[in-house]
Amino acid sequence: MSAGNIDELLDIWAESTENGEDTPFKSHEHVYETIDATRYGDAPWNCFAISYNGDASHPCPSWQMNEWEVFYCNPNLVLKQMLENPDFDGQINYAAYVGLDKTGKRYWSDFMSGNFAYQQSV
Repeated sequence: MSAGNIDELLDIWAESTENGEDTPFKSHEHVYETIDATRYGDAPWNCFAISYNGDASHPCPSWQMNEWEVFYCNPNLVLKQMLENPDFDGQINYAAYVGLDKTGKRYWSDFMSGNFAYQQSV
């Protein structure tokens, strides 16, 4: 993504925070520095091709006629490597929670604040 687009998204993100909360990145330079400093594991990339095989609509959009490559890493291996990475120590909330703002309105900010995580809790 271009530096200008990253900065624009960061501005939108900053405007959407409540109570003047800080966003994790200050600029595209900060994003790039964080990416470059992030240690990564050896989860190999995989690829598969996919194409639409249903009835073509009329007029037919180009995506229905093309074949698309999907690149991914094994999510179980990626998660294992993330949990083993000391850079994340103390940075992951392992407990499900319901986030409420000052007015009592619920907000969602990450996986553990979602309905699924909360419903799986004992």
